[in-house]
Parts: sequence; C-alpha cells; structure tokens
Amino acid sequence: MGSTLMQITKFSDYALRILIHLATHEDGLMTTREIAGMQQLPFNHLAKISQWLTHEGYVESVRGRNGGMRLAKRPEAISIGALLRKSEHGTPLVECMKEDGGCCVMTPACGLLPILSEAQEAFFAALDSRTLKDVLEGNRGMKNLIRKLEAEQALK
Repeated sequence: MGSTLMQITKFSDYALRILIHLATHEDGLMTTREIAGMQQLPFNHLAKISQWLTHEGYVESVRGRNGGMRLAKRPEAISIGALLRKSEHGTPLVECMKEDGGCCVMTPACGLLPILSEAQEAFFAALDSRTLKDVLEGNRGMKNLIRKLEAEQALK
C-alpha cells in the first residue's frame, strides 16, 4: 500500500502557481490568460483564483488595454501557511471536520477528530514561517523555467 499524503485543493495549488509566476516575472504586468496558457491550466478557473488573490490583497489588478496583475506584496511578506489557511478554509480532511459536522454517525463521540485537527494545524504551522521568497530561493531553476515558458508563449 502506498503512503497517503495530505493534499491541498487545486484552488490552492493554482493560487500558489499564480503567485510564483508573478514573483518571477520582472517585466511589468501579466494577464491571467497569459499565465493560464503558460501553465496549461483552465483560464476560467484561474480567473476566479486571480480575483480571489486580488480580493485577499496578494495581487494587484490593473484594468484596461495594457492591464494585468502583479504582486501586491513583496515575496517575503507572503506566508505560504497564511495563504493556505485562507484558501483551504472550509475544506475538511474528513467528513466530520465539515463546518456542519458532516453526516458521519460517529462525529458526536469521535476520538479521531481532535487528532486530525491537531495534525492539520501542524501542517499549517510548518508552513506559517515559509514565504514565497523561500519558494523562489529554494529552487534556482524556477526563474529560468518561467522565462522559458514566457518565451515559448510569446512565439505562439
């Protein structure tokens, strides 16, 4: 049997990808459509996530013909843990962790719930001190890869 890992939602995954892409892009603004094309992700989904990132203050959006997005905060000010706490809010690990208690008949006396809650908190706590800057510095090839994606997109 393979190991089971804690998994974040696609929403959170894509939000992190958008932020990483914006943090490595040094030439002004980027559009959601550009990022979707380079990352090979669905535009409509990324548009919703971009709006959420703007609403939450991670991204600044500039409207108009030459509009686009850029980071609203410096990479070192964007905590991965804080972002995931917000983007994963309401996404339970198991049925009984739903806000309404779910439909598990064992919820009223479950001994697993506090253990899983503690584990989930430890997951977020481990990421609280990690920032977008850590992501970028931890992988020297990131900027090169994104520059390559941008160059390929420009040729299309």
